[in-house]
Amino acid sequence: MDPAIKKELAALREEIDSLRAEKRGERPEAPPSGAEGAADDRAKGPAGVRDDGPEAWADQLKEMIAAIQGALESAESGVVVHPIAGVAAAFAAGLLIGRLTKSR
Repeated sequence: MDPAIKKELAALREEIDSLRAEKRGERPEAPPSGAEGAADDRAKGPAGVRDDGPEAWADQLKEMIAAIQGALESAESGVVVHPIAGVAAAFAAGLLIGRLTKSR
């Protein structure tokens, strides 16, 4: 990965961490000195995935739920505008699922 992108990602992670700390009422941690993201590397779990604990998982889950709700609302408004296309898409999805799960 490009070093400039790595540096920008590290800066964004630090900013997100400080905002989360402020939200919880804590003092934000000082940025790592010396090697770029040395403290950040310790916060990463296997395969470089950040492991911030249950709060991070809860935040990610809330974001995913909001994204899914947005997609469902978008699909609902599309069906309201084009009901025949919505029924045809549901029928096609049913056929696809039926063929994929069909036991031989």
